[in-house]
Amino acid sequence: MAKPEKVWDIIWQYLADDVEFNAKINTSNPEEKWALMEVENLLNTWNKSLSDYPPMPMPVGSHEYYFGNRLLYEELAYNKEALKLEHESLFSKLTDEQLLIYNKVMVDVESNKGGLFFVYGYGGTGKTFLWRTLSAALRSKGEVFLNVASSGIASLLLPGGRTAHSRFSIPIAVNEYSTCNISQGSPLAELIIKVKLIIWDESLMMHKHCFEALDRTMRDILRFPNPKSLEMSFGGKTVVLGGDFRQILPVIPKGSRQDIVQASINSSYLWSNCEVLRLTKNLRLRGISSAEEVEKLNSFAKWIADL
Repeated sequence: MAKPEKVWDIIWQYLADDVEFNAKINTSNPEEKWALMEVENLLNTWNKSLSDYPPMPMPVGSHEYYFGNRLLYEELAYNKEALKLEHESLFSKLTDEQLLIYNKVMVDVESNKGGLFFVYGYGGTGKTFLWRTLSAALRSKGEVFLNVASSGIASLLLPGGRTAHSRFSIPIAVNEYSTCNISQGSPLAELIIKVKLIIWDESLMMHKHCFEALDRTMRDILRFPNPKSLEMSFGGKTVVLGGDFRQILPVIPKGSRQDIVQASINSSYLWSNCEVLRLTKNLRLRGISSAEEVEKLNSFAKWIADL
């Protein structure tokens, strides 16, 4: 469009018609800002922003925060008490293993230590629930976080989830010298500067060069706000990886066992700075009252793990 702002002035009321329902906001009339937020959200999917199309108006508030989260309506309506209650509800259900990991990660986030953690647990041990609780903790404090996953299906289970390739512009053909397509001063670079925590689920499916490309990019982007970033993993940001080594590892076409192991994250230079945290309890058995069913599922879970 040559003049998107002219089109916007004419049609924004039509675009905003269903926003009240979707946002669950009690307003009697559609407001321009809610429609702008929806357009901004769609543009963010392609690493673009309304700021790239002047003189289009911008949603009111922090642009970087919108760019970082797809939870736009909820965050911008911003009921701090509701977010706090959500976090308390999730926090109260954490197991002792999950609580240990939660506290360790939150201490690292609050002290800006820039730790790298790997949460190792098979399916059913509560990794996704832990990601939701950590996200709720940061949301209740108004902090910026990023949830990504290696596959599209896994990303749908995360609050504001995106695939890692989409969020960080990781090249498809990646090698040991690759970097992400993020330029200094771009909205995505500004987002990375503000982010407090990055959670990367099903990380073991990705080639180690994907993590190393993001690591090099973040060290470069953060070298101005943090002079020590060049010496720290992911530029000094707290990063939590999750997965199970007994599930799918990186797919190497016609690769041998050695090729697959060499491509995994634990063969990367980053692994020496990574702290491994374990989840071992199968939480899917907790909601079953029948002893016979518990035993059957426990036996099946053990068989899957052994396999």
